[in-house]
Amino acid sequence: MVTRAHIYVTVGDSDTVRGTLLANHTSAVVFPTTAAGGGTTGAAITSVGIQAGDRIVVELGYQATNAVTPSYTGRLYYGGSGPTDLASGATGVTTDPGWVEFSTGDSLFATPTSDVVDKFTTGIGAAFSYWGGTSWSATGRRAVVPANDEYAGLMAHEPRYEITNSTFYFEVVSLPSGGTGTSFYAMVLGPTDNGTFIRTTYTVATGMLTFENCIDYVDASPTTLAFDPAAHRWWRFRETGGTVYWETSPDAASWTVRRSMAVTQWLRFGTLRTNFEAYADTGSVTTPAEVDNVNGLPATITKVWTGSAWVAKPVKVWTGSAWVAKPVRSWSGTAFF
Repeated sequence: MVTRAHIYVTVGDSDTVRGTLLANHTSAVVFPTTAAGGGTTGAAITSVGIQAGDRIVVELGYQATNAVTPSYTGRLYYGGSGPTDLASGATGVTTDPGWVEFSTGDSLFATPTSDVVDKFTTGIGAAFSYWGGTSWSATGRRAVVPANDEYAGLMAHEPRYEITNSTFYFEVVSLPSGGTGTSFYAMVLGPTDNGTFIRTTYTVATGMLTFENCIDYVDASPTTLAFDPAAHRWWRFRETGGTVYWETSPDAASWTVRRSMAVTQWLRFGTLRTNFEAYADTGSVTTPAEVDNVNGLPATITKVWTGSAWVAKPVKVWTGSAWVAKPVRSWSGTAFF
């Protein structure tokens, strides 16, 4: 006897099927002859465009394929209310609750961080909330973030994102230098305010860039290096294959890993929020930062066919002494934009 599972989504609270996540999955794990916890893992689901109010339906049963003497009867237990989840092989089947978990980067309950996109072309768009004096520069078409005691910054509206199989990055156009006291700029990814997050931080007074995994707001052993405004113009978080990476780039085309770690449990779920923020003791920093191109390639980037894939490359112009990245503009019929 083996477990069978069928998981699908209905349109709201109805019998209309919107799509099937797992179609008639048959486990390879055979039932034991004495009641114990069992199950299956690693079953890939199919993408379904779930909408607010939809219902996820999980149908569990078993398939009897035995032909032995004496005969056996299969039994599934449900409704356990004990304090411990039922584990494989555990015998507390009448008390320990069984469970179903979606544990991969399926974006089932949250939006991938890469979907937060804003190039600040005409202002700070609908993706972000901003506070503490953060504003938009019409000249540079960028977001301007001052460092002050209000933790000025930008935050994606809904703190329900996931980084699994996704990325999150900013172009850090300019940062101040020579500040005094406690002053920093940081790109942050983590749950709502509980002191747990990953962070890339620029400390104004020291000019150092720090890559942190904070618990209770502190990382006892961060990775640091001297900030280079050209080489470290882009900051990125990326997750793939169970590893999260802190990265920098000069042009958003070629990225360098600065730190990596195995994905922790809190990073696996869609409860994350994304920030670019700054802090300073009152009066310690007068020049704000300017950031741009959140999860979006700038106009100085194009894609080139390598023979097997399209790869992002910067567009550069010869000035007479050096190759310099320049924006690419299009003619609308009345003006270049």
